[in-house]
Amino acid sequence: MKCIICETEIPEFRVKALPHVKTCVNCSSTARVAGFPLITSKTSYSELQIVSQETAEELYGKQERKGGVATGVQFRQLPPPKLSNFE
Repeated sequence: MKCIICETEIPEFRVKALPHVKTCVNCSSTARVAGFPLITSKTSYSELQIVSQETAEELYGKQERKGGVATGVQFRQLPPPKLSNFE
C-alpha cells in the first residue's frame, strides 16, 4: 500500500496495526502519544495512561533510577487524562 501524499510504500507493520491507514508516518497529521502502564496492585498492571509526547518526555525525566532500573513516576500529580486524542 502506498501513501496517498508522498506515494512511498507504507511499512507492512503500520498497515497491520492500522488497517485503514492512508499515509506514512512522515505524512501523518496525527500527534504522537505515549502509553504508561499504571500499577494497580503489587503484581499487576490493569490500566494504561495515554499522554502526549511532551508529557512523556517530562515523565521520563522525572523517573527515579537506581542501578539503571526505573522505580516509577507519580502519576497522581498529573491532571486527569483526556478521553481521546481528538479533544
